[in-house]
Amino acid sequence: MATPLAFASGEGAELIAADGARYLDFVSGFGVTNTGHCHPSVVEAIRDQAARLLHVSTVGTTEAASRYAERLCALVPITDAKLFFANSGTEAVEAALKLVRFASGRPAVVAFGGGFHGRTLGSLSISTSKAGFRAGYEPLPGGVYTAPYPRESSEPTFAALEQLFREQVVPRQVAAMIVEPVLGEGGYVVPPDDFLPRLRSLCDEHGILLVADEVQSGFGRTGRLFACEHAGVEPDLITLGKGIASGLPMGALVGRAVLLDAWPPGAHGTTFGGNPVCCAAAAATLDVLEEESLVENAAGRGAELLEGLLRLGAKARGRGLMIGVDYPSAEAATQVRERLLEQKVIVSTCGPESRTLRLSPPLVLDGGHVRRFLDAFAGA
Repeated sequence: MATPLAFASGEGAELIAADGARYLDFVSGFGVTNTGHCHPSVVEAIRDQAARLLHVSTVGTTEAASRYAERLCALVPITDAKLFFANSGTEAVEAALKLVRFASGRPAVVAFGGGFHGRTLGSLSISTSKAGFRAGYEPLPGGVYTAPYPRESSEPTFAALEQLFREQVVPRQVAAMIVEPVLGEGGYVVPPDDFLPRLRSLCDEHGILLVADEVQSGFGRTGRLFACEHAGVEPDLITLGKGIASGLPMGALVGRAVLLDAWPPGAHGTTFGGNPVCCAAAAATLDVLEEESLVENAAGRGAELLEGLLRLGAKARGRGLMIGVDYPSAEAATQVRERLLEQKVIVSTCGPESRTLRLSPPLVLDGGHVRRFLDAFAGA
C-alpha cells in the first residue's frame, strides 16, 4: 500500500479519508483515474447502463461494446484497427503474447529491461522492472529475450539487439518486440526521440511485430492520447488498460485487422470482456477527455510541474503528467514520500530500487493543484 489510510470517497484530484481529511492524489490509482475521481459524467454513464444491462458475455454483442470498439479503433494510431476486449492491462498483454505467436508462427518475444507488463505468468515473463515481482514464480514461460531500455542514447540498445540476434536468437524466430513508449514501473523513463522510429524500422526489416504497451501511458497521460504518437510511430498492436474506463476494470488489445483476424472464433476468449457497464464508462471517459481538453491539460500542467520541480533542484524527468523524481536511495525517496503524506499529498515510488518518486496525478489537475504540490514538495 502507498499509504496506511482508508478512503471513503474521492472528488476530482482529491481522495477523502474516512476522517474527512482531503488528500491531493498524485497516484491516480496507479494511472487509472485520468478523469479524476468520480467524474459526474462517468458516474452518470455507469448508472444509466447498469439500470439497463449488466452482462451478456459471448452470448451476443451489445450496443455499448460495439459503439465503443468502433470509436476506439478510429482513435488509435493504427490503420484499419480491430480490438479484443479484456478485463485489465495484464490480460491485454497476455492476449498480445498469444496472438503474436499464433499469427506469426514464431516462438520468441523480445522485451526491454525495466519494462513492466503485468503479474500473470505470461506478462511476468517479459517484465523486468523489479526482481521481487518474479521471485517465487519461476520457471516462467520461455522464449523471452531482453535488451536494455535506452536512457540517454539509443545506441547501446541497438548494439545489444544486434548482439542478441548474433548470439541468442535469429530474427526469423522473433514474433514480436514489446515495449513501453515511456517506461512506467521501471522508473518513469522517457526514451530518446529516435528510439521508437528505429525500433519500428528494425522490426520491419525482419518481419517482426511491434507491440506498444500503453497500459500506463495511454489515454492522455503523456500529453497525447497515446504515448507512441509523440514519436509518430504506428505499432502493430497496442495493449491498453488502467485509464481506459476511469476506474472500472477493463482492458483492450487493439491492432491491425489482419492480425486480429488471424484468430479463428474461439481461439481466445474471456467471460467479462466487453462488459457493457465498463464500455459505457470507457465511452464517457473519452467524452470527458475530449470535451474538457484533458489531454492538452496533461501536457500543459505536466510542463508546469516539471519546470517547478527542476527549479527546486529535483532530479526530475517526464512527459505530460507522467513524471519521475530520482533520489540516491530508496530510504531517501521513502522519507520524502512520507513527508508529503504528512502534508496530505499522496505519491508512490517505482524503479528496480524503489528510489524514484512516481507522479501520476489525474489529468483534471489545475494550476492550484500544481502550486499545492510544489509547496508541499519544497517542504518535504
